[in-house]
Amino acid sequence: MINWKELELLLSELPLENSYIQKVTEHSVHSFTLSMYSREEKAWLLYFEIATPDSIVCRTGHMRKKAEGAQRFTQYMRAHFVGRKVTAVRQLPFDRAFTMTLANSEDSIVATVRLFSGIGANIIVTDSEGTILELMYRRPQRGEERGRKLILEERASEGDRQFSVRPWEGDSFNAFMDMEGSRHAAEADSMEQLRRLGEKRDRELAMLAERLRRQEERVKATSGYGSSKAAADLLASSIHLAHKGDSAITLPGWDGSMVTIPLDPALSPQENLERLYQRYRKDRRTHQMAEEEAAATRQAIADAESKYRELFEEGNLARIAKENGREAARKDEDTRAGVRVSVSSWDIIIGRNARENDEILRHDAKGMDIWMHTRDYSGAYVIIKAKRDKTVPLPVLLDAASLAIHYSKAKKNGRADLYYTYVKYLRRAKDGPRGLVIPTQEKNLSAVLDEKRVKELLT
Repeated sequence: MINWKELELLLSELPLENSYIQKVTEHSVHSFTLSMYSREEKAWLLYFEIATPDSIVCRTGHMRKKAEGAQRFTQYMRAHFVGRKVTAVRQLPFDRAFTMTLANSEDSIVATVRLFSGIGANIIVTDSEGTILELMYRRPQRGEERGRKLILEERASEGDRQFSVRPWEGDSFNAFMDMEGSRHAAEADSMEQLRRLGEKRDRELAMLAERLRRQEERVKATSGYGSSKAAADLLASSIHLAHKGDSAITLPGWDGSMVTIPLDPALSPQENLERLYQRYRKDRRTHQMAEEEAAATRQAIADAESKYRELFEEGNLARIAKENGREAARKDEDTRAGVRVSVSSWDIIIGRNARENDEILRHDAKGMDIWMHTRDYSGAYVIIKAKRDKTVPLPVLLDAASLAIHYSKAKKNGRADLYYTYVKYLRRAKDGPRGLVIPTQEKNLSAVLDEKRVKELLT
């Protein structure tokens, strides 16, 4: 924060009087630059920073980054400052405030710039009679609002505290303060980037830890797949004792205890045996998939910890800013159509309505991706993104089927028949509604909705 002596020196060095305002560039809600022009100095830049710990006005040698939007006061300056000539500049006695009189062929307005700390900081524009026309910050409790009269309170003396200009070097105090401001801004940006990186690390690791917790629960829940094989082997050893129509069979187990095996009375003993082995194979694949997912997540946690540790230790601001920027890029991706999940490194996209179905087919789906949809029920298009030289595993196919049922009118039934095919085998229905396609070379799949698994995938 500058003192009144330093402001006096800054203003004394500026070629403000008889300079024209050509352009207003906003950098933030607190800062902007006026592009100036004078006959003697030609083009030059005047930087303002208001209501921050580094509040200042100084000549600058570089244009700071332009803000994406424009605040109300910036719009006012563009409409009422640009083209005007600075005809007078006056510092308020012993104060960190000054006025600029801006004139054109029609009238004059006065901009009072207050480089105070706290709520006193402001830029207030008045007409020649002192009526407030606009303000950078509207503060009704202080009487600072449009239409009110601005009362300038001028000090009679410096008071008990004696101020002086800080030690400086260079061609001018303006250049020195501009360099100091840039250094402070760089330090502040560095601290902000480190803060954002820390928050991003914490969010990412927390998300991965929660994912691992769910996956480890799934590993535990599917670890009993061996019981299906034991039951199948036991039935195979005594298949001659089972008959079609039996709902169960009780046999002596391998350890001598009696084991009851449920059967489907509509199936033959051999068909029941094959069903048990199928269940075993499915449960084993599901367990193996869960273990692979958990192992991949453990590796992802280790990689993330290593990445962030390296970033913090290295302290390369460019790399840190790039890493922070990836999160913003992902947020932009999140605005794309559809729900997007990952199953054992297989990406799945779900369109929840006709618009999303159509957008996904137009912008995301490729020829070798798998398209899936419920039969006889309207609902989601589910796209399983292809991998080179990889066949979609059955557990991934079943997860995609559960997602398709969940996002369809078959959800209330808890099960559905589905069909799936390669995207390249889809054709659009001529003159049909938006997103409607007709599949060819499709395969059939019957699936039961696994709501618990869907919840895991969507959280």
